Amino acid sequence: MKRKRWLISLVLFLSTSLIVASGPIPLPVEPVEQEVRFTNNAITLVGTLTLPPGKGPHPAVILISGSGPQNRDSEIPGVPGYRPFAVLADHLSRHGIAVLRYDDRGVGQSTGDHATATSADFAADAEAAMQYLFTRREADPKQIGFLGFSEGGMKAAMVAARRPEVAFVISMAGTAVTGYEVIIKQVGRITRAAGGTQEEIAQAMDKQRTFLDLVLAEKWQDLEAFLFEIFMEQLQALPARDRAAIGDLDSFARRLVGAQMKVAQSPWLLFLLRHDPAVDWEQVVVPVLALFGELDVQVDAAQNRLALEAALARAGNDDVTMVVFPTANHLFQDAVTGCLTEYSLLPPEFLPDFLNTITDWLLERVKVAD
Repeated sequence: MKRKRWLISLVLFLSTSLIVASGPIPLPVEPVEQEVRFTNNAITLVGTLTLPPGKGPHPAVILISGSGPQNRDSEIPGVPGYRPFAVLADHLSRHGIAVLRYDDRGVGQSTGDHATATSADFAADAEAAMQYLFTRREADPKQIGFLGFSEGGMKAAMVAARRPEVAFVISMAGTAVTGYEVIIKQVGRITRAAGGTQEEIAQAMDKQRTFLDLVLAEKWQDLEAFLFEIFMEQLQALPARDRAAIGDLDSFARRLVGAQMKVAQSPWLLFLLRHDPAVDWEQVVVPVLALFGELDVQVDAAQNRLALEAALARAGNDDVTMVVFPTANHLFQDAVTGCLTEYSLLPPEFLPDFLNTITDWLLERVKVAD
């Protein structure tokens, strides 16, 4: 029996980011790293401030992670050696730009509960990071901006929309449409990249749409029944040897349902599905660099680039740079298919000139201390 391909996508933007890449030859300087602490009400956030040599004041970038619990380096389970935010901090600071990165709330040394927080809460944490940098003499208060990856780009827009002090925004595979729209498109692209037929792609998207509609309606009993049916169908389609290894399929399916329901009922997912990032982008008038990968199956480049361009045009923003890398996946690796399983198989590095693109753009808009 041919296995059916289907996917219920709950982790909208796998906690993914950037990695080491070839770039401009580093300046002959050594950055200085300091562990720092700052607060957002009762939450204490702990991170690393990487400073160029010299007293400054330096332009500064605050890094904002994507979905899921992230430490300050944005390490990803299953991708060995993946420390994208550490690489970005080192790279940018070697070119005269200070970088602040921190453990998400409830992760590493930071306090709080990650599971009960929404994107709005994480955006407030990023805003607290900016407030902290205002207290540091090494940071130029007029040259502090954000670099957000995936969902982090949405969070950066939320802060920039309400805080005129934000000097610039860099969005890496960020979104400009609702999470509902992104996830539907995401499931179709993931299924296609995995080799699914048109029929299988349509079925996967239909299942995802039903799932999200039930979440939005908060019809939890109907959702449990729907998920159980899907899981049982998938389990029963497994080879006999695999079914025997699992044992009681009914009990196993119910455990899977329980795990999915925990995410489905999370404040984070409900907020994400309903929030329209375009509303925030329409209020962002500072310089924006938006980076996309043509092979990104998680955040579709065309869907979000067009929406972002339209929103920034409505804002009257006249300093917008859009870059689409033809062979980049969601991690901005030099990819072949963009499929999720490819992430750990490709070299853990950015495609050529990726870091150059960020550095060159920034150095045209900020003044580096002598």
